[in-house]
Amino acid sequence: MNLLDQRERGLTPGLVGAYRASPGGPVVPIAPSELDAALAAEDGWVWLHVDLVDQRMQGWLAARCRLPAAARAILEGNDESLVLGCEAGTTHGVVADLQQDMERTSTTIGRLHFALTERLLVTGRRHPVEAVNRVRRAFADGFCPATAYEVFEAIVTAFCKNTAIRLKEAAALLDAVEDRLVTERLSDERRSLKEVRRLAVSLHRPVAGMVALFEEEDREDWTLSQHAHAVLDRLSMRLERLDREIVMINDRARLLQEEMAAELADESNRSLRAMAIMSALLLPGTLVVGVFGMNTGGLPLSEGSSGFFWAMMLGIAATALFYWLLRRAGISLRF
Repeated sequence: MNLLDQRERGLTPGLVGAYRASPGGPVVPIAPSELDAALAAEDGWVWLHVDLVDQRMQGWLAARCRLPAAARAILEGNDESLVLGCEAGTTHGVVADLQQDMERTSTTIGRLHFALTERLLVTGRRHPVEAVNRVRRAFADGFCPATAYEVFEAIVTAFCKNTAIRLKEAAALLDAVEDRLVTERLSDERRSLKEVRRLAVSLHRPVAGMVALFEEEDREDWTLSQHAHAVLDRLSMRLERLDREIVMINDRARLLQEEMAAELADESNRSLRAMAIMSALLLPGTLVVGVFGMNTGGLPLSEGSSGFFWAMMLGIAATALFYWLLRRAGISLRF
């Protein structure tokens, strides 16, 4: 959201940004001096985005927005659990969003607290979140929702799109690992796969929780308009699709981990087998060398100039005989 200057922050403590739209008109930012008039208007919608870290925000917000007690408790930001409820026609709750990081692509899951009516959306966060910033940029590009519910839908949809981008990057990484695996150009990709699984697991928990929150049967007794129910239904279906994609990525990463572990184990076994065969073939020659290396009297071939030659031939012959016995016993000597 557009940051307010120091003087405006003193007048509106905790307010990060504010927008409103009249029927048929564009979305425009609200100056602090125009907030009361915008909230009192009987047409259009207003969106207030606040910083939950600023404790002064609670008193300022309560003086301007008539929200039920449950919604005010949500906007206090003390509970980070995912929740969705309705009281006196006001939908309120806590949903997941990706924290914004200016230096790198963030995969840290944050929380967005909200209270929502047809004409008013109040959102609060402790850390900057990506979905809110994406919707703000969409306003500059001409995006103009008709109601506050559509603004909220755009925020959750932006979270889904941002998550889908990270899942697409994870899927591309899995494709590359799978290609190397089937072409036997495998390197140790376990760290990359662990990162993909960590991403999938960290995303699956909040998204699955949000899917459960937006279940239609849990909203049967809510006093909301048909339009509001339609928005929540669309969000429920979108979150379900996103959760299935996350589960698919997680399953692919787990299967590749298992296949890679099996391939690395086979490679290790082949190496150990090669070492065992080489050690076995060297045993007869080692025995011959050990015998002729004994410092005792009466060693054969110790007299004359050809003793070394015959000792070497005996070692080679013993190795060849042992090799023949291994082949005759049906033991495969391929590495």
